[in-house]
Amino acid sequence: MTQTDMLAALREDPKRGIALVIRSYAALAEKTVRSSGGTALSKEDAEEIVSDVFFSIYEARDRLDPEKGSLASFVITLARHKTVDLLRKRGGSAAELPLNETLESGSDVENDVLRRETSRRLALALIDLGEPDATIVARRYYLGESYASIGKRVGLSENAVNKRCLRALKKLRSVLEKGE
Repeated sequence: MTQTDMLAALREDPKRGIALVIRSYAALAEKTVRSSGGTALSKEDAEEIVSDVFFSIYEARDRLDPEKGSLASFVITLARHKTVDLLRKRGGSAAELPLNETLESGSDVENDVLRRETSRRLALALIDLGEPDATIVARRYYLGESYASIGKRVGLSENAVNKRCLRALKKLRSVLEKGE
């Protein structure tokens, strides 16, 4: 089922639509939460965050626009933000928060701002890749999945995923170099 089909189902039959989205993206949300929260989260915390991610998608179903980014990217972004929000709400120390979300003590603020800006530009460029390239790159480099695993998920051969990933990385590199 395509992202467009899932979004249409979310709007027409929300109960069925959210079930399709959960079935397709639950593992992605769980892995993102675990990698973002590390040891600072209990199993129950992680489950609560994943539930919140899909509730947010359900609530935003009429506003989701596939032209602005993939559903996978939205799930990853929501999962990371909700994880960091929970840790901050609990008064998490800088050591408990994901490194790319905090300023390290003694770090150069200018370098930190540049790193965050580069991350923001990379995220926007990733969204601009479109599907399935954005999903391939996100799963390969954010989640560490193998080409074979990604291929099974997106319906392409391992070789095709590898080639698409290499082309996508060239595009991303070009976008980032133009911005500097």
